[in-house]
Amino acid sequence: MPQRRIRNSKPVRAFPGDFPERLKRFKAESGLSWFELSRRLGTHPETVRRWKEGQARPNAENMMALCRLADDLALGRLFRD
Repeated sequence: MPQRRIRNSKPVRAFPGDFPERLKRFKAESGLSWFELSRRLGTHPETVRRWKEGQARPNAENMMALCRLADDLALGRLFRD
């Protein structure tokens, strides 16, 4: 059976270039420590440090966990355009 290409119905958005700043703002407004943030997301603290410094980006699973946590803390606006 030949393979078929599936076209996206929605445009793919680029990852926000200001993510480290958004993350720092989230940390400040949430009152969470970096360690507590990594614990709640289920990631290693070094991973969150790399996000904070712009050396890495969260994968889809981590980004969804971060958005859920932000929504739970009424800070979801920080990660939405």
